Amino acid sequence: MIQVGQVLDKYELLERVGQGGMAVVYRGLDRSLKRTVAIKILHKHLSDYQEARDRFEREAQAVAKLRHENILEIFDYAAKEGEESYIVTEFIDGQTLKQFTTERPIAYPEIGAMIILQVCRALAHAHAGGILHRDVKPENIMIRSDGIVKLMDFGISHMVDLERLTVTGQLLGSPAYMAPEHVEGRPLDFRTDVFAAGIVLYQLCVGRLPFEGKNPHEVLKRIAECKFVDPRQANPRIGNRLGKIILRAMAAAPVDRYPAIAEMVLAIEAYLEESGISKDKVPAELARYFQAPASYEQALKDRLVDHLARRGQELLDEGNKAGALDAFDRVLTIDPQNVKVLDILGSLNRRAKLKHFALAVCGCVVLAAGAFGLHEAMKPPPPEPPAVDVAVGSEHAIGPRVDVAHDQAPPPPLQIDAGVADAGTQVAVVTPHIDAGVDAVAVVPTKIVFSPFDNSEYSIDDGPWLRVPPEGVVELPLSAAAKLSARNPRAQTTTQTIQPGPDQTVVMPFNPGHVIPTCKLPVQVTVNNKLIDLGKPFTVTFGVRLDSSVPVTIQFTGTGVDESPINKTVEAGKDITVECVLR
Repeated sequence: MIQVGQVLDKYELLERVGQGGMAVVYRGLDRSLKRTVAIKILHKHLSDYQEARDRFEREAQAVAKLRHENILEIFDYAAKEGEESYIVTEFIDGQTLKQFTTERPIAYPEIGAMIILQVCRALAHAHAGGILHRDVKPENIMIRSDGIVKLMDFGISHMVDLERLTVTGQLLGSPAYMAPEHVEGRPLDFRTDVFAAGIVLYQLCVGRLPFEGKNPHEVLKRIAECKFVDPRQANPRIGNRLGKIILRAMAAAPVDRYPAIAEMVLAIEAYLEESGISKDKVPAELARYFQAPASYEQALKDRLVDHLARRGQELLDEGNKAGALDAFDRVLTIDPQNVKVLDILGSLNRRAKLKHFALAVCGCVVLAAGAFGLHEAMKPPPPEPPAVDVAVGSEHAIGPRVDVAHDQAPPPPLQIDAGVADAGTQVAVVTPHIDAGVDAVAVVPTKIVFSPFDNSEYSIDDGPWLRVPPEGVVELPLSAAAKLSARNPRAQTTTQTIQPGPDQTVVMPFNPGHVIPTCKLPVQVTVNNKLIDLGKPFTVTFGVRLDSSVPVTIQFTGTGVDESPINKTVEAGKDITVECVLR
């Protein structure tokens, strides 16, 4: 029976600091070198097997040769028959990643990416030396007091394959982090560690495991099926780039994963660089985070919003609209009220609408021109005036040649109603602050972009409510400041002062929607991984978005119900009821 104070060879056991499914860990003293060490004594059912001891010795020798900042260093080992089997490593003053995240969930996926980047760098070094870990999980990742990430328990994991079951029939290791080929007993290779790293990254970024169940058998079944909620849906802050990294790492077939962990390292480094985090400064970033998580997260929020907004604009200027929209979307998941990004998106939305609107306008203009021509044909012909050809000298002019008579006033602007107005609602062009005596020079055309614009209405200086056109933009000829009010059935009414001048945006934040989970049985329910009361509405906030719908995931847990996640879409300003599925 091992006790504190006992001496194994030259190592004195000072304090028991932890226990797992494979070993008990003690803080110890190396009496020869006078240094503090960690002594991990293997459970009897592992060390009693000669083959296990032999394999452990080979792996311990191999791992002891690894020298990497993010790998726990092995100093010594003992695996003799009839004696205690143990390994001696550097002692880490800190806590496991499991302990840290249990006490404080990670707020931003970028932090999770930095942590797993250090883990993957350690795995890449080990793989280069021919060492496969086989048991990557938060319990095997230490956070030293100075913020250095350490991957540990190389060597022990290989012994698990020899004796998969304890005397009680429970699985050794961590089923939740196993790859499908591991569960099914197929050959393992370095891509097995890639899958486990993907699971840990998913857990850090989403806040829960991708595969869960009431017992290990159910967990293993779900891993074999490899079905889980898309990380981008579970946490919209993840974004497309990081979401794709997680999905590739967690591909069911090894051939579809990163062929080497080093490629996953490069992918995560590129993602962090795009987020404004230099790959070379990751250790320093993590040191600041683990020292003061709350203040670091607040500073990171401001940095991300600023960097991603500027990056989105740069990508837009380069013609990379998809990349720009992805960057802008990440900004709005962090700061839904970001005016800069909302102005840009409003402009993009207006342009897209104008493309479709232009065809309708052209058709209306042709019809109007025909009617106007018929009216003019019935009048006596005027004297032939000199003509001005606006197309002359410009090969890029749009439209046919237009001859404008000098002494003839141009026809009034065509009023176009592209939609059906509600009863009692006018659709017209409003020209406030202007009368016949005002000099036209004092009038400044001012474009107002509305977000959202579908079914929106606006009012100038408390005048009548007017429909916002289908393209989402209204041009007002202003000679002075005007009060503009905007309303939409799905959003909050907004009032602001409009000044004559450049294009301006009027933003109406969407009203919240609600999810109401119901069930005839007394079960637990989560919405987007948040535990809520059964029957109580869960509020889904929208802030300011182009899209008026948000995906949510509802899961009922308990006896007698199907615990599979239920995916729904919540519309702004609307409530949906989701009922559990009974078994």
